[in-house]
Amino acid sequence: MAQVIPASSQEKRRERIVSFVTRHGSARVEALAELFDVSAMTIHRDLEALAGDSLVERIRGGARSVSPSMSELAVGQRRHLHRTVKDALCMAAARLIPEGAVVAIDDSTTLESLVAQLPERAPSALITHSLKTMADHRTRAGMSDIRLIACAGLYFAETDSFLGKATSAQLNELSADFSFVSTTAIRATGEVPALFHPDMEAADTKRALIGIGSVRVLVVDSSKFGSAGVFKVAPIDEFDHIIIDSQCTPEQRELLRNSRAHIHVVDQKGFEISQAPTEEDF
Repeated sequence: MAQVIPASSQEKRRERIVSFVTRHGSARVEALAELFDVSAMTIHRDLEALAGDSLVERIRGGARSVSPSMSELAVGQRRHLHRTVKDALCMAAARLIPEGAVVAIDDSTTLESLVAQLPERAPSALITHSLKTMADHRTRAGMSDIRLIACAGLYFAETDSFLGKATSAQLNELSADFSFVSTTAIRATGEVPALFHPDMEAADTKRALIGIGSVRVLVVDSSKFGSAGVFKVAPIDEFDHIIIDSQCTPEQRELLRNSRAHIHVVDQKGFEISQAPTEEDF
Protein backbone atom coordinates (compact mmCIF):
# COMPACT_ATOMS: atom_id res chain seq x y z
CA MET A 1 0.00 0.00 0.00
CA ALA A 2 1.26 3.50 -0.82
CA GLN A 3 2.50 5.68 2.02
CA VAL A 4 -0.08 8.27 3.03
CA ILE A 5 1.19 11.86 3.06
CA PRO A 6 -1.01 14.06 5.28
CA ALA A 7 -2.26 17.15 3.49
CA SER A 8 -1.64 19.87 6.08
CA SER A 9 -2.71 22.64 3.73
CA GLN A 10 -3.99 23.12 0.22
CA GLU A 11 -0.85 25.01 -0.83
CA LYS A 12 1.55 22.37 0.47
CA ARG A 13 -0.51 19.55 -1.03
CA ARG A 14 -0.52 21.17 -4.45
CA GLU A 15 3.21 21.81 -4.31
CA ARG A 16 3.76 18.15 -3.50
CA ILE A 17 1.42 17.07 -6.31
CA VAL A 18 3.52 19.05 -8.80
CA SER A 19 6.71 17.49 -7.44
CA PHE A 20 5.22 13.99 -7.57
CA VAL A 21 3.89 14.37 -11.12
CA THR A 22 7.14 15.92 -12.33
CA ARG A 23 9.20 13.14 -10.76
CA HIS A 24 7.05 10.32 -12.14
CA GLY A 25 5.98 11.88 -15.43
CA SER A 26 2.26 11.37 -14.74
CA ALA A 27 -0.17 10.31 -12.03
CA ARG A 28 -3.76 9.14 -11.79
CA VAL A 29 -6.38 10.82 -9.62
CA GLU A 30 -6.96 7.68 -7.54
CA ALA A 31 -3.27 7.27 -6.76
CA LEU A 32 -2.93 10.92 -5.72
CA ALA A 33 -6.04 10.73 -3.55
CA GLU A 34 -4.60 7.73 -1.71
CA LEU A 35 -1.14 9.28 -1.43
CA PHE A 36 -2.41 12.53 0.09
CA ASP A 37 -5.33 10.99 2.01
CA VAL A 38 -7.99 13.21 0.43
CA SER A 39 -11.00 12.61 -1.79
CA ALA A 40 -10.82 12.15 -5.55
CA MET A 41 -12.94 15.31 -5.92
CA THR A 42 -10.33 17.30 -3.98
CA ILE A 43 -7.60 16.01 -6.29
CA HIS A 44 -9.69 16.92 -9.33
CA ARG A 45 -9.95 20.49 -8.02
CA ASP A 46 -6.22 20.57 -7.29
CA LEU A 47 -5.34 19.39 -10.78
CA GLU A 48 -7.68 21.89 -12.42
CA ALA A 49 -6.06 24.72 -10.45
CA LEU A 50 -2.54 23.51 -11.20
CA ALA A 51 -3.33 23.06 -14.89
CA GLY A 52 -4.72 26.60 -14.95
CA ASP A 53 -1.32 27.83 -13.73
CA SER A 54 0.48 25.61 -16.30
CA LEU A 55 2.10 23.59 -13.53
CA VAL A 56 0.74 20.26 -14.81
CA GLU A 57 -1.15 19.09 -17.89
CA ARG A 58 -4.55 17.48 -17.42
CA ILE A 59 -5.07 14.11 -19.07
CA ARG A 60 -7.94 11.63 -18.86
CA GLY A 61 -8.04 10.29 -15.32
CA GLY A 62 -5.12 12.32 -13.99
CA ALA A 63 -2.28 14.64 -14.96
CA ARG A 64 1.15 14.57 -16.54
CA SER A 65 4.26 16.66 -16.18
CA VAL A 66 4.90 19.66 -18.37
CA SER A 67 8.64 19.40 -17.63
CA PRO A 68 11.07 16.48 -18.01
CA SER A 69 12.02 14.96 -14.66
CA MET A 70 15.72 15.74 -15.10
CA SER A 71 15.10 19.36 -16.15
CA GLU A 72 14.43 22.35 -14.00
CA LEU A 73 10.80 23.38 -13.86
CA ALA A 74 9.97 26.28 -16.16
CA VAL A 75 10.23 29.71 -14.59
CA GLY A 76 6.45 30.17 -14.54
CA GLN A 77 6.07 26.99 -12.52
CA ARG A 78 8.85 27.83 -10.08
CA ARG A 79 7.39 31.27 -9.34
CA HIS A 80 4.28 29.57 -7.97
CA LEU A 81 6.05 26.98 -5.81
CA HIS A 82 7.04 27.56 -2.18
CA ARG A 83 6.25 31.27 -2.53
CA THR A 84 5.60 31.86 1.18
CA VAL A 85 8.84 30.12 2.16
CA LYS A 86 10.83 32.03 -0.47
CA ASP A 87 9.48 35.36 0.78
CA ALA A 88 10.53 34.51 4.34
CA LEU A 89 14.03 33.50 3.21
CA CYS A 90 14.45 36.77 1.33
CA MET A 91 13.37 38.82 4.34
CA ALA A 92 16.28 37.28 6.24
CA ALA A 93 18.66 37.72 3.29
CA ALA A 94 17.80 41.41 2.96
CA ARG A 95 18.93 42.10 6.53
CA LEU A 96 22.49 41.18 5.53
CA ILE A 97 22.73 44.06 3.04
CA PRO A 98 24.31 47.24 4.46
CA GLU A 99 23.56 50.64 2.99
CA GLY A 100 25.78 51.46 0.02
CA ALA A 101 26.79 47.88 -0.75
CA VAL A 102 27.11 46.46 -4.26
CA VAL A 103 24.91 43.38 -4.53
CA ALA A 104 24.82 40.67 -7.20
CA ILE A 105 21.63 38.59 -7.46
CA ASP A 106 21.18 35.56 -9.71
CA ASP A 107 18.12 34.56 -11.76
CA SER A 108 16.56 32.22 -9.19
CA THR A 109 12.85 32.70 -8.52
CA THR A 110 13.76 32.17 -4.86
CA LEU A 111 15.46 35.58 -4.88
CA GLU A 112 12.83 37.59 -6.77
CA SER A 113 11.29 38.99 -3.59
CA LEU A 114 14.76 40.03 -2.39
CA VAL A 115 14.87 42.47 -5.29
CA ALA A 116 11.64 44.05 -4.04
CA GLN A 117 13.31 44.83 -0.71
CA LEU A 118 16.34 46.60 -2.15
CA PRO A 119 14.95 50.17 -1.96
CA GLU A 120 14.60 49.80 1.81
CA ARG A 121 18.17 48.45 2.15
CA ALA A 122 19.63 51.14 -0.17
CA PRO A 123 22.54 49.36 -1.87
CA SER A 124 24.57 51.49 -4.27
CA ALA A 125 24.41 49.06 -7.20
CA LEU A 126 22.70 45.88 -8.39
CA ILE A 127 24.39 43.32 -10.67
CA THR A 128 22.14 40.71 -12.29
CA HIS A 129 21.61 38.49 -15.33
CA SER A 130 17.86 38.08 -14.65
CA LEU A 131 15.60 39.81 -17.15
CA LYS A 132 12.78 40.06 -14.61
CA THR A 133 15.09 41.73 -12.11
CA MET A 134 16.18 44.19 -14.80
CA ALA A 135 12.52 44.97 -15.53
CA ASP A 136 11.73 45.33 -11.81
CA HIS A 137 14.58 47.81 -11.46
CA ARG A 138 13.04 49.91 -14.22
CA THR A 139 9.46 49.85 -12.92
CA ARG A 140 9.63 49.46 -9.14
CA ALA A 141 9.46 52.57 -6.97
CA GLY A 142 12.63 53.48 -5.09
CA MET A 143 15.06 51.85 -7.50
CA SER A 144 16.29 55.00 -9.24
CA ASP A 145 19.11 55.54 -6.74
CA ILE A 146 20.39 51.96 -7.20
CA ARG A 147 22.70 51.67 -10.19
CA LEU A 148 21.82 48.71 -12.41
CA ILE A 149 24.60 46.67 -14.02
CA ALA A 150 22.89 44.21 -16.39
CA CYS A 151 24.83 41.25 -17.73
CA ALA A 152 23.31 40.03 -20.97
CA GLY A 153 24.20 37.41 -23.57
CA LEU A 154 22.10 34.50 -24.81
CA TYR A 155 18.52 34.71 -23.50
CA PHE A 156 16.81 31.57 -22.16
CA ALA A 157 13.02 31.77 -21.85
CA GLU A 158 13.02 28.76 -19.49
CA THR A 159 14.76 30.85 -16.83
CA ASP A 160 13.83 34.34 -18.09
CA SER A 161 17.49 35.24 -17.91
CA PHE A 162 20.78 35.47 -19.78
CA LEU A 163 23.13 32.50 -19.45
CA GLY A 164 26.33 31.10 -20.89
CA LYS A 165 29.85 32.15 -21.77
CA ALA A 166 29.08 35.74 -22.78
CA THR A 167 27.14 36.40 -19.59
CA SER A 168 29.78 34.75 -17.41
CA ALA A 169 32.52 36.79 -19.11
CA GLN A 170 30.73 40.01 -18.20
CA LEU A 171 30.25 38.88 -14.60
CA ASN A 172 33.92 37.97 -14.31
CA GLU A 173 34.86 41.59 -15.03
CA LEU A 174 32.86 42.82 -12.03
CA SER A 175 33.10 42.85 -8.25
CA ALA A 176 30.36 42.83 -5.62
CA ASP A 177 30.25 43.18 -1.86
CA PHE A 178 27.55 40.49 -1.65
CA SER A 179 26.53 37.78 -4.09
CA PHE A 180 23.18 36.05 -3.55
CA VAL A 181 22.40 32.75 -5.28
CA SER A 182 19.99 29.87 -5.04
CA THR A 183 19.99 26.53 -6.85
CA THR A 184 17.97 23.52 -7.95
CA ALA A 185 19.67 20.87 -5.84
CA ILE A 186 21.96 20.29 -2.86
CA ARG A 187 23.54 16.86 -2.85
CA ALA A 188 26.12 15.08 -0.74
CA THR A 189 29.52 14.75 -2.44
CA GLY A 190 31.90 13.20 0.04
CA GLU A 191 32.64 15.34 3.09
CA VAL A 192 31.30 18.61 1.66
CA PRO A 193 27.89 18.80 -0.07
CA ALA A 194 27.59 20.84 -3.25
CA LEU A 195 25.09 22.80 -5.31
CA PHE A 196 23.94 21.24 -8.59
CA HIS A 197 21.83 22.37 -11.52
CA PRO A 198 20.32 20.39 -14.43
CA ASP A 199 21.50 22.94 -17.01
CA MET A 200 25.18 23.46 -17.88
CA GLU A 201 24.87 27.12 -18.95
CA ALA A 202 22.98 27.99 -15.77
CA ALA A 203 25.57 26.21 -13.61
CA ASP A 204 28.42 28.11 -15.30
CA THR A 205 26.68 31.47 -14.89
CA LYS A 206 25.84 30.88 -11.23
CA ARG A 207 29.45 29.88 -10.61
CA ALA A 208 30.62 33.17 -12.08
CA LEU A 209 28.19 35.19 -9.98
CA ILE A 210 29.29 33.43 -6.80
CA GLY A 211 32.90 34.22 -7.64
CA ILE A 212 32.50 37.99 -7.79
CA GLY A 213 31.13 38.38 -4.27
CA SER A 214 33.31 39.27 -1.29
CA VAL A 215 30.53 37.84 0.89
CA ARG A 216 28.68 34.90 -0.63
CA VAL A 217 25.14 34.02 0.42
CA LEU A 218 23.19 30.88 -0.45
CA VAL A 219 19.41 31.22 -0.08
CA VAL A 220 17.65 27.88 -0.46
CA ASP A 221 14.52 26.10 0.76
CA SER A 222 14.68 22.63 2.24
CA SER A 223 12.92 20.98 -0.73
CA LYS A 224 16.15 21.32 -2.73
CA PHE A 225 17.98 18.59 -0.82
CA GLY A 226 18.41 15.51 -2.98
CA SER A 227 16.70 17.02 -6.04
CA ALA A 228 17.89 16.24 -9.55
CA GLY A 229 20.95 18.10 -10.78
CA VAL A 230 23.73 17.02 -13.10
CA PHE A 231 26.14 19.95 -13.30
CA LYS A 232 28.07 21.02 -10.23
CA VAL A 233 27.85 24.70 -9.34
CA ALA A 234 29.96 24.97 -6.18
CA PRO A 235 30.66 23.22 -2.86
CA ILE A 236 28.78 24.76 0.05
CA ASP A 237 32.03 25.65 1.82
CA GLU A 238 32.41 28.52 -0.66
CA PHE A 239 29.60 30.39 1.12
CA ASP A 240 29.78 32.73 4.09
CA HIS A 241 26.06 32.55 4.86
CA ILE A 242 23.41 29.90 4.17
CA ILE A 243 19.77 30.86 4.72
CA ILE A 244 17.25 28.02 4.93
CA ASP A 245 13.71 27.52 6.19
CA SER A 246 12.74 25.91 9.48
CA GLN A 247 11.26 22.86 7.72
CA CYS A 248 14.75 21.51 7.09
CA THR A 249 15.40 18.23 8.89
CA PRO A 250 18.11 17.67 11.50
CA GLU A 251 19.96 15.60 8.90
CA GLN A 252 19.88 18.48 6.43
CA ARG A 253 21.16 20.91 9.06
CA GLU A 254 23.96 18.53 9.91
CA LEU A 255 24.87 18.35 6.23
CA LEU A 256 25.10 22.14 6.06
CA ARG A 257 27.34 22.27 9.11
CA ASN A 258 30.09 20.76 6.96
CA SER A 259 30.45 24.22 5.44
CA ARG A 260 32.24 27.19 6.98
CA ALA A 261 29.10 29.30 6.57
CA HIS A 262 26.96 30.89 9.21
CA ILE A 263 23.68 28.95 9.03
CA HIS A 264 20.49 31.03 9.34
CA VAL A 265 17.36 28.95 9.96
CA VAL A 266 14.31 31.21 9.58
CA ASP A 267 10.64 30.80 10.43
CA GLN A 268 7.63 31.54 8.21
CA LYS A 269 7.86 35.26 9.00
CA GLY A 270 11.52 35.51 8.07
CA PHE A 271 12.91 35.68 11.60
CA GLU A 272 15.93 33.62 12.57
CA ILE A 273 15.42 30.84 15.08
CA SER A 274 18.18 29.42 17.25
CA GLN A 275 16.52 26.24 18.45
CA ALA A 276 15.12 23.13 16.83
CA PRO A 277 11.81 23.83 15.02
CA THR A 278 8.59 23.06 16.82
CA GLU A 279 5.28 21.95 15.33
CA GLU A 280 4.23 25.62 15.17
CA ASP A 281 7.02 26.31 12.64
CA PHE A 282 5.49 23.91 10.11
